This record gives sequence, C-alpha cells and structure tokens, in this order.
Amino acid sequence: MRLFVYLLSLLLLIPSLFGQVEKSKRKPVLIRADRTKEKVEEAPPLPDPGKAKEHLEIGNFYYKRDNYKAAEDRYREAIQYNPKWVEAYEKLIRALEKQKAFVEAMKVCEQFVQNNPSSGEVERFQKWAKKLKTEG
Repeated sequence: MRLFVYLLSLLLLIPSLFGQVEKSKRKPVLIRADRTKEKVEEAPPLPDPGKAKEHLEIGNFYYKRDNYKAAEDRYREAIQYNPKWVEAYEKLIRALEKQKAFVEAMKVCEQFVQNNPSSGEVERFQKWAKKLKTEG
C-alpha cells in the first residue's frame, strides 16, 4: 500500500519536474488570412446588417483586448456590409487613434461624410477630422 501511495505521488510530481509550460499572456491572434497580401479586386459585398453587426461585435472583442489592428479590420468589414452605420465608423476611427494613425482616421471621417452627406452626424465627423488633422 505504501508503494502505491509513493508511486501515485511520484506521478503527480512528474509534470512539475519537467517544468510545465505556462500559458502565454499574448494578445489574441487574428485567425483569418491577411487580406493585405492578396490584392485581388472583388465586388463590394451586398448590404447585410446581420453580418455588419457580427463584424462589429468581433471588432469590439479585439478592441477590448488591445488588439487594435484586428479590431480595425473587423470594423472596416462592418462598414462594407453597412456603409451608413455611424457606430462602425466611430469605432474604426477610435481604433485608428489608438494606433496613432491619425491621417488614416481623418480619411475615414471624410469617407463617412462622402458616403452619408444627408446624415445628422456629418458636422460632428467634420469637426473630428479637423481635430485629427491637428494631432497628425
């Protein structure tokens, strides 16, 4: 019986003897393929608010974990599926600001104004673009 207890305790200690690998505390990795490498021209996707919402939620997941590049990609896809969605533009600009890409964020503001000239948010985005111009 003692031998059994001794062997059991030895089996429990073996992983610690060989130094178990700790889980890394790295940022989540974007699982999808990098689209910047593939410069294939595709037709713009058809408007789909469901897919836009899904991409926005996934972008929020990455944003909360400080993976701003992955969040930026998802927000851009949300805009492709719903080009009139103000929230997607706002979040994309915030992700770009976190990356200190002020010129690109300013371009996104201008893109919103161009795509949505009748929106009530046009003036706010124009002011935001001016603010970004001074920061960049």
